[in-house]
Amino acid sequence: MEHQLSTNEKSLKMNNPEKILEDSRKEIDRVDNELIDLIHKRTSLGNDIVTAKIALNMDIYDEKRENIIHEKTIKIANEKILNDDTKNSIIQIMNILTSLSKTEQKKIINKK
Repeated sequence: MEHQLSTNEKSLKMNNPEKILEDSRKEIDRVDNELIDLIHKRTSLGNDIVTAKIALNMDIYDEKRENIIHEKTIKIANEKILNDDTKNSIIQIMNILTSLSKTEQKKIINKK
């Protein structure tokens, strides 16, 4: 999945910063597209989740599950040795995703 540049490729690229910029931006665009696909996939699971929660007579807000997500996010960030700013940003992103999921679940309940 990830392409590691060889020493020769790196030294060749260092002589061409425009190429580095262009290639890096293309890679960011590819990653952004993947992220959007993954967020859409994650959000789409809301229908299954809310249907199960209704059958189990559960509230949309599940504090235990949100705590698990939060702890898992911190654990993964620590394993990847991310700096505190990056780790905090990722925690914020996960909070946004869980909020989005709850919003989508509420929409589904209101349609039923």
